[in-house]
Amino acid sequence: MRLYSLMAGVLVIAGAGSSPTLLAQSYSLREPLADTRTLQVTAQVQGQGTLKTPTQEKKDLDLPLEVQASLTFYERRLPSAGRDERAWRSFRLYDNARSNIKVKNQVTNLTLSSLVREVICEGQREGVLLYAPKMPMRRHDLDLITIPGDPLALLALLPSSDVELEETWKVPDWAAQMFVGIEAATSVEMSGKLIAVKDQIATIEFNGKVAGATIGALTEVSIKGTATFDIANQLLTSLKMEQVEKRSVSTVSPGMEVTANVSWQRKVSPSVTISENQISNIPFDLPEISKLLLFKSKHWNISLIHDRNWYVFQEIPEVAVLRMVDNGSLISQCNIAKIGSAGPGQHVAPEKFESDIKASLGESLSSIVDKGVVEVNSGNYIYRVVASGSANGLEMVWIYYLCAAEDGRQVSFVFAVEGNNIEILNSRDLSMVESIEFEPVGP
Repeated sequence: MRLYSLMAGVLVIAGAGSSPTLLAQSYSLREPLADTRTLQVTAQVQGQGTLKTPTQEKKDLDLPLEVQASLTFYERRLPSAGRDERAWRSFRLYDNARSNIKVKNQVTNLTLSSLVREVICEGQREGVLLYAPKMPMRRHDLDLITIPGDPLALLALLPSSDVELEETWKVPDWAAQMFVGIEAATSVEMSGKLIAVKDQIATIEFNGKVAGATIGALTEVSIKGTATFDIANQLLTSLKMEQVEKRSVSTVSPGMEVTANVSWQRKVSPSVTISENQISNIPFDLPEISKLLLFKSKHWNISLIHDRNWYVFQEIPEVAVLRMVDNGSLISQCNIAKIGSAGPGQHVAPEKFESDIKASLGESLSSIVDKGVVEVNSGNYIYRVVASGSANGLEMVWIYYLCAAEDGRQVSFVFAVEGNNIEILNSRDLSMVESIEFEPVGP
C-alpha cells in the first residue's frame, strides 16, 4: 500500500472502547508563491442587458445592450510588492482582444491596438490595475482588456489554508472588492466552497455581492460561478461565472443593468515562454508615464495625454468633451474645439481670443484673473486665460487655452471648475494641454 493511502486511513482512537473516526482529507488550493511558469489564458465574455441614459425630461431611457468579447494572453507571475492586494502582480503578453458591442441598432467593433502587447497587472483594492510599461494606453484598449473575473483577481479568492470537501471560507473584503472592481465598497459579502474533488481536480463554488460606487455611480455587483483547480500541478485552470451589475447614471457614463457570462481556460503554455530577462527590470512602483492614458481624436489629427481620472464624455466633429472625476465627484469639464487654421507660424491674436471669451461668458464673468503665453518646448504656441465668475449660483473658474501648431492648425480648450475644486484640479489642465501633438496631415 502506498504511503499516501496509509496517511489517508489514519485512525484516531479517543480511548479504550471508542469508535474509530477517519480524519477528513484536506486540500491545498494555492499556486506556488514563486511561480515561474508561463500560462496561456483564453477568455470569452457574453453580456446582455440595458443601458440607461438620461433625457431632457430627466428620465432614464433604456437601450438594449449586447456584448461579445474574447481575448488571449500569456501570463507570468511577478514578485509580491506587499501584503493583501499588493501581493498580486503579473506580466502579460496579449495575443489578441476584440469586442462586439451593440446598443439598440448601433454596432461597435473594437480590437486591441498593435502597440499594446506587453501589460503589467497589479492588484489594487478597487480592481486590477492594467498598464503598458512603456507608453500610455488608450481608454478603449484599457477597457478591452479589463474583463469580469480576471484570473489574477480570482487567485486572491482562493483559501489561504488547506480546506476539506464541503468546507466554506469567507473571502477577504479587499479581495472581493478587487475581484468585482468597485472603487469604493460600502458592503461586501463573498464566500468560496470546495464542492468536489475528482482525479485531483477540485471544483470550487463562489458566491457574493459587493455594493458601493464606481466613477461616481452607485453600483451593485453579484457573482456566482465555479472554478477548477488542478491540485497535482497547483494550477487554477478554469472559471465559469455569471456576473450581474446594476449601475446608476453618473456624470461620465450611462447607467446599466447587465448580466455577463464569463468563461476562461488557463494552462501552462505549450509554446510561448516569458523569460526572466523580460520581467527582471519591472519596477515595484508604478512608473508615472504608465498612470496616463492617450486621447487620440477621431476627427482631428491631434493627440494628448491625460491621467485616468479623465473620461471622454462626448466626441463629435465639432467638439470633444472630457470630464474629470475624483473620489466619485465631478471636478472639471474640458471642452476641446477645433478652430479654423491660420497661416504657417500664425494664430488667433490674444486680444481676439480674450474678447471671444468675454462674449462667451457674458454676465457670468466677473474678472480675468490671469493671462499670458505658456512657454513649451514642443514648438506649439499656447496662450492661457483664467477667468472667474458664477453660474447657477456657484463660484466658477474657467481656464482657456489657445493652441496653435507651427503650420497654423489650431484648437481651443476650456476647463470649467468650481472654485472650491481648483486645488483638486491641481494643474492637470496645463499638463494635458502641454502634451498636445498636432500629427502630420496626409497628402
